Amino acid sequence: MYIDHVESALFAGAVAKEASLYENPVVVILLAETHLEDVPELIAQMKALALPFIGGIFPVLIDGENARHTGAIIKVFPSVHAPVVVAGLDQDGFTVPDLTGLLSESSDSQPTAMILMDAMTVNNTALLSALFHHVGNRLHFFGGGTGYSDLQHRPSVFTQDGFIKDAAVIAFTGLRSSIGVRHGWQRICEEPLIATHSQKNTALELNWESAFDVYKTSVQKYGHQEVAPDDFYAWASLFPLGLFREGQEDVVRDPIAMKEGGAIQFVSSVPENSVMYLLHGNSDSLIEAASKAVDDCQLPCHKQASHCLIIDCYSRTLALGAAFETELQAVCHRLKETGQQCLPEGAVTLGEISSYGDDYLELFNKTVVIGLLHE
Repeated sequence: MYIDHVESALFAGAVAKEASLYENPVVVILLAETHLEDVPELIAQMKALALPFIGGIFPVLIDGENARHTGAIIKVFPSVHAPVVVAGLDQDGFTVPDLTGLLSESSDSQPTAMILMDAMTVNNTALLSALFHHVGNRLHFFGGGTGYSDLQHRPSVFTQDGFIKDAAVIAFTGLRSSIGVRHGWQRICEEPLIATHSQKNTALELNWESAFDVYKTSVQKYGHQEVAPDDFYAWASLFPLGLFREGQEDVVRDPIAMKEGGAIQFVSSVPENSVMYLLHGNSDSLIEAASKAVDDCQLPCHKQASHCLIIDCYSRTLALGAAFETELQAVCHRLKETGQQCLPEGAVTLGEISSYGDDYLELFNKTVVIGLLHE
């Protein structure tokens, strides 16, 4: 449900109406960054309703075929566990939540976890690895990195206790989920770039040389792009790197800044000695990938989903430009072609989080993730 005026009394009424559909509801709030100053009032309204909730700030919201720069997307689900906060993700010693109780209670099903995570904290990938080690594929995850379009690190997730920096918040529903993940970026050369020296989300060296020098040379050689260090993100957003995954699409890593000494900072972690390739894409390949993501998450026997969720990457929208809403139109059109009646709703994120089939829990960049939730 999209709500334009989050500061008005209509907000609380709309949330209460949606929540009345379930005996034990949990509310997920995706809030446009333009409403940052309205968060205290929004929290007060939610506390007055006495409803459990999690929330996050995003550059843009997705409401069907429309990209919204104001308002909020409100999703209400039947809850099977109280929301969880994981704080201290700026430290290696963060505490992983114990979810054994949830899993034992849901032994006959595969519940879904909605996760909103501070995109700019350094241990976001480490948290996902720890969660997967803890629960495996017995729990499906879907969500995204919270944050702001200026890429400045400020608190961007919130609960009834207010904003929390360097944190993730997780809500749990008994609804099952079918998830499609695609990006449409393609290798433009088969010359591997090895992360020979990296620290979390920063590559210091590629192929035993300065990461920036090697990356710049590859972009100039294979992308035929002039490279200006003082305008790094403008051209780097068009040439991401892809982590090699056997038998799957490369997992995109989005370079966002050049650091001291020729290091490159990425949105997500780059494991040391990982094999990467230079990628490029165009509007056609990216939009086609979004339609394929819909196909990948189809439900059997014409089953109708009760919710359709979409998470799309902020830097992907920059690459698409005016064609971004064309991508959203393609998703809506493909959903209708496959018989789904629900409206896709979600956010433009700084990193996309999803269980990858029956395998790993992954943090993606420049990717679109579609989730169909159903009984």
